[in-house]
Amino acid sequence: MRKAFYILLIFGFLISCRNDKTLAEIEKYVNEIENRKDLSESITEFNTEDLDGEIVGGISIYELTNKDGEIYRIIAEVGQPNQSPANYEFYFKKDSLTFARIVEFNETGTDTIVNSKYYFDGIKLVKQIDQKKEKMDAETVRQVSEFYLVYGKETTE
Repeated sequence: MRKAFYILLIFGFLISCRNDKTLAEIEKYVNEIENRKDLSESITEFNTEDLDGEIVGGISIYELTNKDGEIYRIIAEVGQPNQSPANYEFYFKKDSLTFARIVEFNETGTDTIVNSKYYFDGIKLVKQIDQKKEKMDAETVRQVSEFYLVYGKETTE
């Protein structure tokens, strides 16, 4: 019985080490993307106007791509009336979401409501780190990233 316990304990330790290695690999990839000099960033901005034509919000989308149009990172800054301002960061590896950081602020923008990091291996969530009580479901994050990726591909064509 003790032998089985020790085998399970060692197996559990090895699995946790694998997750740590995967997180470290993802963080290394994100840092490499941020430090690459061969990628270029473009920005697309949309304004939201009220009925009087006054600008009351908008969206800024930053895309980091290589010379062939492959998207490595998308940052979306969203500010709409009656909604919390938000920043979404998505990192892709061959069109597959690898890392996401979601930050949503209170309506005045002075405090965070959601502050989470998501680590993906393919479509599988490896780890989610929530620094606030409120959080966004990982599947929702993946779907939002796909929306921005499809949008980004349309603008780079």
